[in-house]
Amino acid sequence: MKRLIVSLLAISMLFALYACNKSSDSGGVVEITVAFESAPNGLDPLSEDSVECKSIGYMIYDRLAWVDTTNTPQPAVAKSWEQTGARSYNFEINMDYTFSNGDKITMDDIVFSINRMKEVPKSASTGALVESVSYNGNTLTINLNTENRAAFTRVVAMAVIFNKKYVEENGEDALFRNPVGTGPYKVTEFTPGAGVTIEVRDDYPFTKPQITKINYVGISEVSSRYIALETGQIQYAWGLNAPEYNLALDNDKLDTYFAGGNRAMPIYFNCERPPLDDVNVRRGLVHALDIDSYCALQGGRPKATGMLFASYPDFYTESANLPEFNMDRARELLEAAGISPANPVTFELICFMGDPGLEMYQSALRTLGVELQINIQEISVYIANDAQGNFDMCWTVQVNRDYHMLNDLDRFDVNTIGSRNLCRYYNPRVQELIPLMQVEADAARLREMAVEVNDILSQEVPGVFILLLPIYSAMAKGLSGVEIESTNQTYFRSATYNP
Repeated sequence: MKRLIVSLLAISMLFALYACNKSSDSGGVVEITVAFESAPNGLDPLSEDSVECKSIGYMIYDRLAWVDTTNTPQPAVAKSWEQTGARSYNFEINMDYTFSNGDKITMDDIVFSINRMKEVPKSASTGALVESVSYNGNTLTINLNTENRAAFTRVVAMAVIFNKKYVEENGEDALFRNPVGTGPYKVTEFTPGAGVTIEVRDDYPFTKPQITKINYVGISEVSSRYIALETGQIQYAWGLNAPEYNLALDNDKLDTYFAGGNRAMPIYFNCERPPLDDVNVRRGLVHALDIDSYCALQGGRPKATGMLFASYPDFYTESANLPEFNMDRARELLEAAGISPANPVTFELICFMGDPGLEMYQSALRTLGVELQINIQEISVYIANDAQGNFDMCWTVQVNRDYHMLNDLDRFDVNTIGSRNLCRYYNPRVQELIPLMQVEADAARLREMAVEVNDILSQEVPGVFILLLPIYSAMAKGLSGVEIESTNQTYFRSATYNP
């Protein structure tokens, strides 16, 4: 009861801070409040790789193309395109776009934005796919340096269009706090880590959204998010657990949304750090993880059974190589590596929010001579540390943000260590298979290679995927037209609200 009261007080403070009035259309204002798990610390969708930042960022910014629920690119700043060679594409740019500071879009803005992907750590592996970018008139030419079948969608969907002049005059930091984009909304209030308010631009040159003001807040506890929705303090609750989702189904004042998504919750091991460079130590640690109980603590989330391609059923496979919960086997493997209560070892696990499943795991490991120090870090600190390998183990929520199952391979590709390959893992056979899979057109052969890679990863466990995180969301009656990409970003550009 004490925890619930504290949560409700925290919610009340958030709404007081952001003046979150009930949405109405009085005075021409249609206002809603949206609650995510957390609020972003910055608003540059290239730099902060989170659902929250990208969901808000893509309301403020446009991309070269956006991707629909079938993972198909659709026109945005690029109104059309054609493939002109094995690795070359021409794009016709819509020059009617303007930035929220009044500047007209230029072709130099487009080139600058695509090249910027190479400079930002979280997008550098995508930027590296681009060999060159140039233009003639309003025709943009991009040459890729690979025939990877997933590269085109990945590049165009991550090509956020920035104002070159604005960045040069104000610096990169301006993108985090005071973004200037071509999207229909502009930021009118932002408290990092607490909330964001965006409002429709008066000067937006295209059809304006019906919802004119959106308040985004972070409410970390799922039950508190649902209570805020049920009591009318918010109109959209993102990321519910199954129990809250079922309550929403029975509530005639609410509508619900379900999507399989491709989010998964892994724990990664830093495979460059002894003794975690020993596969038997890693397997011992995985044998000590009671995944079924962990899923129960997470509100009945589905158990992960593979290492790659969640939400791609033709390729998501279970492997007999994946260690199952077995404390005796865990003890045997760890003792063989010299780890026991008489000779303990300490590992630091970094994460960005508390999780009772981690505490359960911590208790189990302690009986084996492993002291797991759980270090909960502010999200931007966590992102910097996971990219630099400043951890023994890291807990995260990971999603394939690049709209193609093959991009999952980045998680274990030596060429993406630091930006995608958080576990700093290398296996020669996996490294041989990755480029073959990227160009393989035969579905049967591709599946054979996918199974082989999954079996290797399940044997060597550079990490372990614990559970899957399908998107359960709920919203107030009268809110419709919400769009959720397969990457779990949530948009309200085409949404309407009629309470």
